[in-house]
Formats: sequence, structure tokens, C-alpha cells
Amino acid sequence: MNKSLLSFALLLAAGGGVIAYLGYENTLLKENKLALENEVAQTESDLSATSEKLGEDIKKLNSEISGLNGEIKDLSYLLDSAKDDLATTTAERDAYREKYRHEKRRMDDFSEQIGDIQGTVGTLKKLSETDPELLKKYSKVYFLNENYFPASFSKIDSRYTVNPKNDYLINSEVWPFLEDMLAQAADDKIELKIASAYRSFNAQNDLKSNYKMMYGSGANRFSADQGYSEHQLGTTVDFAVSENGFGFFGFDKTPAYQWLLDNAYEYGFIQSYPANNQYYQFEPWHWRFVGRNLAAKLHEDGRNFYDLDQWEIDKYLISFFD
Repeated sequence: MNKSLLSFALLLAAGGGVIAYLGYENTLLKENKLALENEVAQTESDLSATSEKLGEDIKKLNSEISGLNGEIKDLSYLLDSAKDDLATTTAERDAYREKYRHEKRRMDDFSEQIGDIQGTVGTLKKLSETDPELLKKYSKVYFLNENYFPASFSKIDSRYTVNPKNDYLINSEVWPFLEDMLAQAADDKIELKIASAYRSFNAQNDLKSNYKMMYGSGANRFSADQGYSEHQLGTTVDFAVSENGFGFFGFDKTPAYQWLLDNAYEYGFIQSYPANNQYYQFEPWHWRFVGRNLAAKLHEDGRNFYDLDQWEIDKYLISFFD
């Protein structure tokens, strides 16, 4: 075979190979395109399904959100209602509390008024039952007539009297105070004996007459006329001790007198006629019951009973037997 035919033959063979190769490549491209198209279609299908599901999920979530918003709105309404109810309840409670306070104050004021009225009534009743003569200044000031007697008498225990055979009487309500004082003095080793106690109007008249016969007008310095004696009240006693023969003079030098100065006020007794008084000579033996409160006040202030105005004294009548 000549070279030209050989060359043509080779050229044909080469061209057929190229055509065959190109046909193969074309086939591959078609297959790849189809695969890609299928993959794209599948992807689009998957995306569509996913989008549809997401849409349903979003719709469901929106529904749930809408429901939650409704619940929140309801809860907000309930909360506002609860606040309104709480505010109303608090306001009502405060109103009731204020009303209670007002009524309680009103009742307290009313009770206080009743208490004051009852206290006043009690005071008036107590004063009406207390002899107004008991705190009068009878030494040459006030007069007791012959018809005056203490409401009741008690007999002083004979162990405390100068003469156990005689009856020494005292106002029954004063006796417990006097008895306590005498008992305490005995416990303190102090001798105190009663030399004189209650004397009636007539007894005082007889006594003064005897003194006038003995001392003339000088008797007026140590003895009261009838109706002016503190002894007629039944609240007054004269003390004596054995060391001076139970006489009155010199009594101020005895331990008994000093004990009385220090202690008698605690039992409601005061010395009526101390030194330099304007009514009678110094009578350290003569002691009158005026009640613990007044006696304590006089002792504290260092004042004498007859130095006070009667209106000052009368204030203590209500507590005379306290």
C-alpha cells in the first residue's frame, strides 16, 4: 500500500476514534445532566416538603403564640382585677380599722366619764359617811355641842392604860391605828400608857371647873372649855410613862416622847400643841389622830396642824381612815 492510502487510512481511523470519543463524552454529559436534573428535582421536592412543614410549624407556633397572648391578656386582666380587689380590700380594712379605733376611743372616753362619775359618786359617798367634825380645829376655834358623840366607841386594851380598872374609850375606827402604834412601841421597848382618851362634853365641863377652882384663870392655858376639847372627838389621847409617876410634866424628856416625834405620824397621830403654839401651853403628851396622809404631810413639811388653814385640812377628810 502506498503512502497516500496509508495516510488516508490512518486519518480515517483517527477521525473515527475522535468521533467515537466525542460520542462517548456526549453520552456522559447527557447522563450527568439527567442525574443533576434528578438531584435538583429531588432537592426542590425536599425543599418544598421542608418549606411546607416549616410553614405548618410556623402556623402552629403562631397559633400557640396567639393562645399564649390570650392567656397573658387574661392573666393581666386577672392581675389587674386582683390588684383592684386587693386595693378595695385594703381600703375597706383600713376603713374598718379606723372605724374601730374611733369607736374604741369613743367607748374609752365614755368609760372614763363613767369612771369619773363613779369616782365622784364614791368620793361623795365616802365623804358623806365621814364625820366632818373629825378634822375641825376645836381649840378655841370651833365649838362642839353637848349632843356630839363619836359614831362608835372601842375600849382601849387595859395593858396600855395607866389605870387598868378604868374604861378608856376611843373612836372605833381610830383604835386599830392606835393599837398598832402602841404595839410597835412595846416591840421597840418603849413604854406608852394612855392617861386620858375620850371625854364627853359634860366630863370636860367638870374637869375645867375643877381646874378653875385650883388655878383660876390660869387653867385656860392648859385646859379647854367644854365644846372646844379635842378629846370630845374620840380621836385624841394623852400619854404618860411610869418613870415620872405617870405625870404629864417632864414627859418631853422621856424616850417615849422622842419615839412619838419620830414615829407617831406613820400611824396618823400628830402633836396638837407643840412649843410656842398660839392656843395652849406646850403639851408633849397630847396627840390627836388626823389620818396617815395628813400626818405624813405635816411631818414632811415640818408644820403644825393648827398652822394650816381649815380649807387645807379639809382636803384630807376623804382619806381620813385610809
